[in-house]
Amino acid sequence: MKTAWRSDRLVYSFCTRADLPAIAAMLAKTAVCEWLFFGPNPPEVTHAYFEPLIDGMAEAQAGGTAPESYVFTVRTRPSGGTGKGREGAFIGQCALVADDFSEGAYLIGYQTDDAQWGKGYGTEMCRFLVWFAFTMAGAYRLNGDCAAGNIPSVKIMEGCGFVPEGRQRKYWHVRGGYHDRLLYGLLAEDLPAGPAPWQELFS
Repeated sequence: MKTAWRSDRLVYSFCTRADLPAIAAMLAKTAVCEWLFFGPNPPEVTHAYFEPLIDGMAEAQAGGTAPESYVFTVRTRPSGGTGKGREGAFIGQCALVADDFSEGAYLIGYQTDDAQWGKGYGTEMCRFLVWFAFTMAGAYRLNGDCAAGNIPSVKIMEGCGFVPEGRQRKYWHVRGGYHDRLLYGLLAEDLPAGPAPWQELFS
């Protein structure tokens, strides 16, 4: 399996341990974690979460099999769009985390560094996850969630076709407050017939 995919402006690469300092720095920021149920995290917490996922992908790749979960580092394409590898500015990370009890179902996740907000990267990252899940990973269902106050994430998921499926009141108690959890889902059959509008964006 390939380990990197490209759009007109971004590169999505399988995350490696070399990417963790940039991810850890992002998830240590209060602004980035405002609507997350975790964080801001010290680097060791971020490393402890991501390292098993990264190692699982590397082991699957070495064995010629598909990993259970997929974690991507997202960077801009190098100037001119012709370079390869991990060049370009760090944008954030996104992931498909396997459901332990239902093969083919994944929880989506995406975080964008605050220096890159307002450029539409979150929407593109979510579109990439939808494309990858149903085109490459054989998913039948995607799960999404966010805090009720996280309006940008609500707009991103609904804009990518996710359907509201419920609300869990006072689900998260973090940083001195209570937050309702909004639940979203997207099934393979929810997608329009034929290629998705962004089908040709990723290669």
